[in-house]
Amino acid sequence: MRRLISELQRRRVLRTAALYVVGAWLVMQVGDVVFPALDIPERSLRYVLFGALLGFPAVIAFGWFFDVGAHGISRTRPAGPDDSGVPQPLRAVDYVLLAAFLAVAVAIVYNMADKAVDERGFVAERAQRGSPMVAVLPFTAVSMGGDNEFFANGVHDDLLTRLAQLQSLRVISRTSVLEYKDTIRNIREIGARLGADVILEGGIQSAGDRIRINAQLIDARTDEHLWAHTYDRELTATNIFDVQTEIARAIASAMHATLTPQDVDQLSVIPTENMAAYREYLRAVEIRNTQRVWKNEEYGKALERAVELDPLFTRAMAELVGHLTFINFFHQEDTVSTPRAEALLERIRTLAPNSADHLMAKFYYTYYALKDYPAAYELIKQAESLRPSDIRLLEIKTYIQRRLGAFDERIETVRKLIELDPLNSQREAALVGNLGLMHRYDDALTASKATEADSYQLSYWRSLMDLREHRDIGRWSADIEAIQERYDSEAEPLTLWQARIASRNFAGAEQLLDQLESEASEIGVYMSEQDIARISIAWFTGNQELLAGMLPAKRAFLEQSRDSNGEFINYGTNLELALIAAAEGKADEAERLIRMVMREARKDMTSQTAMVSTACQVLGMAGAALAAVDCLRTAFREPSSAHPFLDPYTPYYDRIRDDPAFVELLAELEQDR
Repeated sequence: MRRLISELQRRRVLRTAALYVVGAWLVMQVGDVVFPALDIPERSLRYVLFGALLGFPAVIAFGWFFDVGAHGISRTRPAGPDDSGVPQPLRAVDYVLLAAFLAVAVAIVYNMADKAVDERGFVAERAQRGSPMVAVLPFTAVSMGGDNEFFANGVHDDLLTRLAQLQSLRVISRTSVLEYKDTIRNIREIGARLGADVILEGGIQSAGDRIRINAQLIDARTDEHLWAHTYDRELTATNIFDVQTEIARAIASAMHATLTPQDVDQLSVIPTENMAAYREYLRAVEIRNTQRVWKNEEYGKALERAVELDPLFTRAMAELVGHLTFINFFHQEDTVSTPRAEALLERIRTLAPNSADHLMAKFYYTYYALKDYPAAYELIKQAESLRPSDIRLLEIKTYIQRRLGAFDERIETVRKLIELDPLNSQREAALVGNLGLMHRYDDALTASKATEADSYQLSYWRSLMDLREHRDIGRWSADIEAIQERYDSEAEPLTLWQARIASRNFAGAEQLLDQLESEASEIGVYMSEQDIARISIAWFTGNQELLAGMLPAKRAFLEQSRDSNGEFINYGTNLELALIAAAEGKADEAERLIRMVMREARKDMTSQTAMVSTACQVLGMAGAALAAVDCLRTAFREPSSAHPFLDPYTPYYDRIRDDPAFVELLAELEQDR
């Protein structure tokens, strides 16, 4: 052993090995910095490392047989008689090389330990937070314009849909990442705002029948590039879906997330192989993302064209079922849309009976056409298990939960929406608003203070929380005035009208109505909100002349919506007739109609929460004190838009304000403060 060490030292093999290790390490450090700057995939560093490892034995062999020095390269001389085999003392250069070698070794060990600790911390954090969170920034359209721009947007949206199906990952919604389209991107700041673990960014370029998709995944905490890849393919629908599958797999691998068997099955699905059908579907998606789709003929036509071009395209069929049944949701059933939806639903069942598309189509039909809300809820929960990060699905789920009166569950769904759509202030407003509807005012106040989001709806709810504290309706009305001015484009004028009525500023309320155009209802035979407001003001101010001119005409207008059996197509029409009866002084009729309305409304808690406040007001106007008090007690006990610190103090109840039952209610409310 001593002779071997002496020979290695004599042949300078150890020095050569140390120099090689130090040099290879320096090359790796330089590559780690330079490769991302040159847009070279970071995985290329692995090839440098493999090359260094493969070259190490060759370097050792070279150092054994050859001597490198000032005189050049020559064969190492054989051992002479003076070489005793005793290791020679180390020289200064040997100490320098040894120190460098030890420094590199320490750096490597430290780096490995640091990464191990970081990995353990990341895994622990992820376990606490749930599945890894991915943000896919809008794709840039490289050298593309005109009609092709929508294609880049559509592929981005479709990739989000694909990722939303995975159990092992969560994906930030389109509305939250859209803010970062065509902007200078600071990945760490974006990751912090979105709550993302990793961020995927990329670009799309098409030329003729070719498409190139560039994608790179970045650690949102460290700004480190985890991987980058360019997909250069023939422009076909199948290739686009294949690229999306490869990207999803690469993200899962980088996040150390194991794809479940269900994930694998979902990724294997190719929605359509027809490029023309896929383009039409993307056009429908673009319309859906930017416009209202109810009664939107272009949206329906785009889906119809997609289905016509590819009769096997079940995703487009499912969305078409949703569109056709939604058209008839508000009791406007026709003899064309519903049968067409039923035929499509049966075709999806035949083609893909166990798919998410079939579940969604069944849900749309059950919810919109049949209005069987409990059955629709079971279907949407099954669909959610297949698409856990699907924002649209979760939004629809909140609609059903409200209709069923499952408000606690609805709040949890809204919290999940906030997590997946963190930059959408409407989510925060929905959370605060739902807590307010449940009269969980302390929780609503906490939630309103916890968010940095700002919007018209949030400001409105914050003003209500302030009113709950100071109980000054005049001050609250002034706050609403300021909010309306601040959010002019979002403002709801009738909210300001209600605030002016509450503070008994009838002249200001009437002046506001004069500035508004009367709008007919889009969903049935209803009076416009402006007409309802004018009747109320006329009653508050005792303008009998105006009432005499309006009420008979409005009653006749509503009566025309009765069906052949004498029943109203929409039972909510009875609520407006009750208002007319109250304004005419017909208390018994008003009370009877309100009972009918609330009996029907209890079948759908969305209607009850929306109608109960108005129902109580009408009873107060009619002078039905006992019924009005009972109505208010119910409204304060159950989810509703009636608030105990506001509603009883408005002029709707002035006619019964001195009634013993109402006085008792006010005393109870004051006690509960």
